[in-house]
Amino acid sequence: MNRARMHALLIALALLPAAGVAETVPVPSAVDERLRYTAYHPDQVYVLQAAIGRALFIEFAEGEQMEKFYTGDSAAWEVGKHANLVAIKPTAETPDTNLIISTSAGRVYTFDLGLNERAPMYGIRFSYPAEERLFQESALARRELAASLDTNTQRQRNYRYAGAGSRAVQPAEIFDNGSHTFMRFPENRTFPSVFAIDPDGGETLVNKAVRGNWLILPQVGRQWRLRHGKAVLCVRNDAYARSGVDNPGETTHRGIERRHL
Repeated sequence: MNRARMHALLIALALLPAAGVAETVPVPSAVDERLRYTAYHPDQVYVLQAAIGRALFIEFAEGEQMEKFYTGDSAAWEVGKHANLVAIKPTAETPDTNLIISTSAGRVYTFDLGLNERAPMYGIRFSYPAEERLFQESALARRELAASLDTNTQRQRNYRYAGAGSRAVQPAEIFDNGSHTFMRFPENRTFPSVFAIDPDGGETLVNKAVRGNWLILPQVGRQWRLRHGKAVLCVRNDAYARSGVDNPGETTHRGIERRHL
């Protein structure tokens, strides 16, 4: 490539717009195009066009308030706030500048301010699809968790449990669904502490959820030990088989008799 062609190519490239520069003009409302809507993104610059003698509001999420603002020309715009609203008004004949707002929600908004006397904006409302999607996913996960802990909806039930020890801490019913263990106790019975028993006989306290008269353990185990005061009950899962082979149901200690619960 000769020098002349190279020089022409460099000039053409210099005249191209910078890659990735894409301001967002908020979408007009179907009712009145002077009111606009847009989705928030932390890396987006939003174009706001006002008119001399006209105010323009910016509406954030409910409860979100402006904490600080910065502008390239502080004398060109008047800025005020109330709750989750920010009101701005051009005060100079050539008010083109930018505006940066930080809020109580930890968000930063970047605006490009200018005039449009023919079609000024009167307001812009933000939506937050990313946060709304996370909220919906979290709500769905909470509902699914609640359903997984509902004793009335459990279809898979292993009742092959046996135990020995004090009846004072004996469950009236016990089963597992393959991922959680459910223990129902009689009315007005104090719930015991539940320990998982390791192969060496050691005990590990298990976290549990309470739903009515039920204790729900977030796992399935080979053996549990229930304790309250001096009362102790050993519970054995006869169907537990981490290797895929059913346990025949024998006890692990000479002093423990096998008794179905």
